[in-house]
Amino acid sequence: MLRPRIPAAIILALGALSLAQTGPAQAQSSNQSDDITYRVEPGDTLYDLRREYLLGANAAAAIARYNRIRNPRRIPIGKELRLPRDLLAYKPARLRVRSFSGPVEIDGAVPQPGAEIAEGALVTTGARGFISFVSDAGSSISLPSNSRARLDRARIYKLRDLRDISFTILDGRGEVTVPSLKEGERFDTGTPIAVTAVRGTTFRVAHDGQSERSLTEVVEGKVSVANEAGETLATEGFGLAATQSGPGTPEELLSAVDVEDAGRVQTGEIVEFVLAPPQGAVASRTQIARDAGFLEIVAEEIGSDQQADFADLENGRYFVRSRAIAESGLEGFAEVYSFRRKRLGVSASVEESELDDAFKFAWLPEGEGSVLYAFQLWREGDQDRMLVDELAPAGGSLLLSGLEPGTYIWRVAAMQADEGDWLKVWGPEQRLNVSE
Repeated sequence: MLRPRIPAAIILALGALSLAQTGPAQAQSSNQSDDITYRVEPGDTLYDLRREYLLGANAAAAIARYNRIRNPRRIPIGKELRLPRDLLAYKPARLRVRSFSGPVEIDGAVPQPGAEIAEGALVTTGARGFISFVSDAGSSISLPSNSRARLDRARIYKLRDLRDISFTILDGRGEVTVPSLKEGERFDTGTPIAVTAVRGTTFRVAHDGQSERSLTEVVEGKVSVANEAGETLATEGFGLAATQSGPGTPEELLSAVDVEDAGRVQTGEIVEFVLAPPQGAVASRTQIARDAGFLEIVAEEIGSDQQADFADLENGRYFVRSRAIAESGLEGFAEVYSFRRKRLGVSASVEESELDDAFKFAWLPEGEGSVLYAFQLWREGDQDRMLVDELAPAGGSLLLSGLEPGTYIWRVAAMQADEGDWLKVWGPEQRLNVSE
């Protein structure tokens, strides 16, 4: 067999994949992209090519039949030979684990950062599981929660060190960034009903096994989606929802979700973001990562509410983005915001006092590090006239006596220096009724 079977639906990035072709990028058939073109040089024979670039003792004869060459030792100089990739000698391409968090497995085992994955490896992410891969050439793939993918091919051919990587999203999502490739190189990312072949672009691929629908979202570049029913072009800023019955109609991707006051320091127990989705959105996917490229995703929230909440986020600097999800399932663009997480707060209550005519106000810090406190108390409805407004003792309690009958409002603040800033977080206002 000299040619692999053609998939039912194929997504092809606009770009020539033949070594001999130059000039503007053009759409190509999958048959051509399965071959690499080699121009015969003086002294070349098929037997020389077999020793240098091909696999197997019968490769030269197979190439001769494939290219209808009668005399393998006498090939016209300049003739273009079509070499099927499956006959090319290669070494493994390095596709390494960049980072991961949460429940992630590669072939049933927990991965290790920096580990290389082999052809045929099956990658799964569970709820709140994330993983990303990078190649030495600068390509990257990231998988969010509840995804399943397989590395089908990761090769560097001996012929001109051409790279050939193929990654299939079996369920869930994958986000891919591919720098400009040399002529003849491939970096494919597909689904059970679609395959992408790209040249220097950023795009996203998703597959829903229940609906048997594959989504392609083009962030940069152009891709063409084709199957037996026809072919459709998707340019930058558009997406396609492909099914077995057709490649779909180009749909403009939604604009970014506005994350209100995204850069504020998050001090509360729950990290909260207020979202303002664009018109046409039915839900949003909000993600938090340690890097601006979102290769180190640590949390994700998908929902139709106009707020995204995240629990158990450690102190540190992070990045957040939110993409609007259309009714078709296509996800739109996103702005990236940086923010700082610094847990700081205080819990307070009124306790029994050792003195008959005094009230004991006590508090405990929430967070880490050395904390200072402030205390305020005023009569209900008269906050402009503070009865107490001062730094509170570091011991965690304060005794007040001589309060006249009435209703009072009080609160405690936790204060801390952090990265050159002075953070001050007030606890909730509480009521105190003094009857006698």
